[in-house]
Amino acid sequence: MLKKILNLFNYNKKKEVIFLNDEIAIATLLIYAAKIDENYNSIKKELIINLIKNYKNLEIEYLNKLVNYCEELEQNSNQILYYTQEIKKLDYEDRLKIIELLWKLVYSDKNLHDLGSNLMRRISGLIYVEDEETGEIKIKVKRDLGII
Repeated sequence: MLKKILNLFNYNKKKEVIFLNDEIAIATLLIYAAKIDENYNSIKKELIINLIKNYKNLEIEYLNKLVNYCEELEQNSNQILYYTQEIKKLDYEDRLKIIELLWKLVYSDKNLHDLGSNLMRRISGLIYVEDEETGEIKIKVKRDLGII
């Protein structure tokens, strides 16, 4: 019985990883970050769509489907490791851009919650972005948003 449960668990993990690509990883990670303060709403969802659109230049219809799909993925996932592993494969410049997207999302209400700050440190480490560059991007985003 335990072996059947473990096989099912491994199958689900493999299935999730097989269908993962950078767009899914980015969208799901942004959704995870948006939910960190337990205040996920249609405004944050629209922001996620716009952030990805500006980064990847994708069609709105596709992005709506992508974000809806990733909302389900995020809801059924208990860790961000799968998504950061996919992002880690991207060029360093792309990873820096994703950090910028995440900071824009975390600061979307112009406040940084402790959980958001902790999440950014974790993600930066998992996708191998230097702390100094993460800090520089954070300051740039705060300036762009008029926070400092």
